[in-house]
Amino acid sequence: MTMNRSTDPTRRTTDAEHRPVIAARAGAFFAGAMVAGVLGISTSASAQLRPEQVLVVYDSRVFSSTDTTSPTGFVSRDVAEYYAGSAKVPGGAGNQPGVRPGVRTVNLASINAPQSTFPDLSVTQWVNNIRNPLRTWLSTNDPNGEIRCIVLTKGIPSRIFQTSPMYAGDLPNSAANSFTAGTYTTSSIDSELALLWQDLGGETNTAGGTFATGIIANPYWRSTLPISAWPTLNRRTAKNFTRLFTSPASSVGMFWTASQINTNNPPLTTELTPGDMYLVSRLDGATVGDVRGMIDRAQNLVVDVDTASFIFDEANADPLTNATANSEFDNFGYSPLFGGDDYEQTRDAILADGRYVASRVRSDFLSGVNNFLVGPRVNYNGQGGLVTTPVLLVSGYGSNAPGTLPGDGTTPTPPEVRSTYAASFNLAPGAIFNSTESFNGRDFGGLGQPPAFVQMQASAFIAAGGTFAAVNAWEPFTISIPDDLQIARNFILGNLSWGEAAFTALPALSFQQIIIGDPLARMVRTCDDLTGDARISVEDLYAWFAASASRKDLNRSGTVTDTDRRFVEDAVRSARDTDMVGSQR
Repeated sequence: MTMNRSTDPTRRTTDAEHRPVIAARAGAFFAGAMVAGVLGISTSASAQLRPEQVLVVYDSRVFSSTDTTSPTGFVSRDVAEYYAGSAKVPGGAGNQPGVRPGVRTVNLASINAPQSTFPDLSVTQWVNNIRNPLRTWLSTNDPNGEIRCIVLTKGIPSRIFQTSPMYAGDLPNSAANSFTAGTYTTSSIDSELALLWQDLGGETNTAGGTFATGIIANPYWRSTLPISAWPTLNRRTAKNFTRLFTSPASSVGMFWTASQINTNNPPLTTELTPGDMYLVSRLDGATVGDVRGMIDRAQNLVVDVDTASFIFDEANADPLTNATANSEFDNFGYSPLFGGDDYEQTRDAILADGRYVASRVRSDFLSGVNNFLVGPRVNYNGQGGLVTTPVLLVSGYGSNAPGTLPGDGTTPTPPEVRSTYAASFNLAPGAIFNSTESFNGRDFGGLGQPPAFVQMQASAFIAAGGTFAAVNAWEPFTISIPDDLQIARNFILGNLSWGEAAFTALPALSFQQIIIGDPLARMVRTCDDLTGDARISVEDLYAWFAASASRKDLNRSGTVTDTDRRFVEDAVRSARDTDMVGSQR
């Protein structure tokens, strides 16, 4: 059926129809001897996410007889061992130092969790196999709520299904009907884990019969602060979820909130604040080798601001940053879940920042073969708008672009562009995938493509050299798609970790989203790294003040100004918060 994009709350992404920071900033350049003093008074509200705040969850029972890249065949344990080290993950291949040896680990097989044998779980299985065992373990091993982030490994189930109607989340029309009826309980395991201590209920055929139906507003969405800015004191306190009224979508069970952000200071114990949730990320891919590569690419991550490109591929749209919602996929939603015209807002933010080359911010707003952006690594018989420079962010409609796409109807038959386009680009270190496609995070645990659509999969993007992704397990509708703007503002241009930045991009919790990649990763931009040692430290700020020749026009304004210094100072401050406690232990 054809849906009215401007009024329908269940506008499907498959409808192709088919808080503040205490920071005193200097207003002018300072003498070198004053640098330490500047850093002393410029302090953030709280430290960045640290390894000891991360819990890696694995299951040593998950075995694959076909993954030849897995050292032992026990894929979940192999990923955990590579990431956390053999000292934290016994029984593996051994002698692995670990990429992040400071993290904590838990083996589901060692805490009496029933084994999950399928990538999809019922609500009951999710509660019994994952939620309750982790609650018990955390009660004993993290009584003070120091853990802020949970990392799931390959082989841990990724989706929770509803049985009535069966697998509604895989079928857009069925999902739409269930959502508007207030009975939509499908979600990703990852999104439910964010609210681990909340009892949201289970399936129901009654509209809004439990809080598990529909969307719970994310209190961390659009924040610019590290997650540690909020205490975890009330994390285990039940929240009073209430119906979130939106217009015209008003059915009970569609939208819920326990947040009264900026109305209570300190917040009520029954409010949902970012301190009450966990960041959740996943180290997953088609093979253990793919996951290892993804983890490696996230370490010592240096992005070349002179070559990195950005893809915003939007079809049948205008290039304007529209002030109100319209029919564009990236510009649809209801207050307070409406973030704005996302592709254009992100483009404008990157251009206004100035550190990246303007001509490499590729925005395409037209439809048709020649306006579908592709890279040189896949031959679509010469069709498509070719982008050869290394791409840092791949975002757009993807398979939802209307009309004929590159390679359609040509001979010889090329690879299907709808499932390969993001893998066709030359991917920059730290490349991110976030498309407006309903099922771009479906293919974990061997689930493959959705039954009725061919869409780009995050697993294929990771296999092609991608590093991060923000994707969807089931039909999410356009109202809950992760925001590029927050990823750009807090990660690509800012100084939050990937796990923090990605969760500031999620409007919804207890819904469909999955965050892929090392949550502790941070970007080092070549322009901020004045010493050229591939890391950000106080030495970079010393270099700025040591000689005028070291002062760079970071934002390409034509003049070195205080704005340029601030970029370096902000990056150094962020790195200091980690280095003071040790980046690894």
